[in-house]
Amino acid sequence: MALEVCLPLPLIRLSISPTNGTAHHGVTLGTEPLTVCATHSTDLAPIGANTAHSLCQSCTRAFLILNTPPQPGGEPGLRPAVGTGKGATAHLPIPGHLMGYCGKSLEPRSTSARRVCANCTALVAALNRFHRLASEVCMPADEVCPREEDVLWAPSGPGDLVTGHRRNAATGIAPCGTLLSAPNPDATVECARCVRVWKTERDRRATALARMRARARWWHQHRELQTFPGRAADLNSGDSYTVSGCLDRHHVLAVTHQAQGWRLTILAYLPTDDEIVELGLHHDRLLAIERPQVPELGMPALP
Repeated sequence: MALEVCLPLPLIRLSISPTNGTAHHGVTLGTEPLTVCATHSTDLAPIGANTAHSLCQSCTRAFLILNTPPQPGGEPGLRPAVGTGKGATAHLPIPGHLMGYCGKSLEPRSTSARRVCANCTALVAALNRFHRLASEVCMPADEVCPREEDVLWAPSGPGDLVTGHRRNAATGIAPCGTLLSAPNPDATVECARCVRVWKTERDRRATALARMRARARWWHQHRELQTFPGRAADLNSGDSYTVSGCLDRHHVLAVTHQAQGWRLTILAYLPTDDEIVELGLHHDRLLAIERPQVPELGMPALP
């Protein structure tokens, strides 16, 4: 008699509406939908990867919990929320982030408070239920340091999906002025106006490369550095950082805080690749940050 082999279920997006509304991460068990946040409706059905849906915030945090490498050496079991005292409610941190299961920003220090956030506990219960019912799940690949410039975007609303556009991280708009909706992995042609702007940016980076190489060499020759754990939002131009799941040291040339959302765009020099690249990071991603002491004794200035 042949043995039945149970393959991991793929994590997919589910929604009641096929075109808009709120999407959830989850799986289908036979014909039954199961979400990671414990939202239940028999009308939930699989949807595509790049639709106009807004993503359930609990599912977004659950995805980070399931898919982020923890900091080397481990992390405190509980942390306090930003701006709270020693006796305040304790929160369970998402691995590799200074953000609680409940979504609150957390302090780098640990806490011994006995009262644990009810919303953190609720998401723990939802994830435990999900694991119990779904068993092993196949997670989609999520890059630790996704390169923003490798992504082409689709225009907002009905439009040309054959042509892909570059995205200005500071404005969220294409260099050609087109409003954008979502990544467009199926684009076969790149917008000519976007290409011209991107060529100018590549030339600018090539000019800055020699000085960023010199700064990276200085880093290994001097130790007048302040080292501390912090969130991506704490980064300044001239800092260096490492992040869990990636062996590279990142030397920061510029940081762009987007007007909306929780994502930062960082222009950084990677010595391993010997190039300056544009990277995306979550606002609350936990980093090991190194910052030169003032004055920067002998360090080459930023380009």
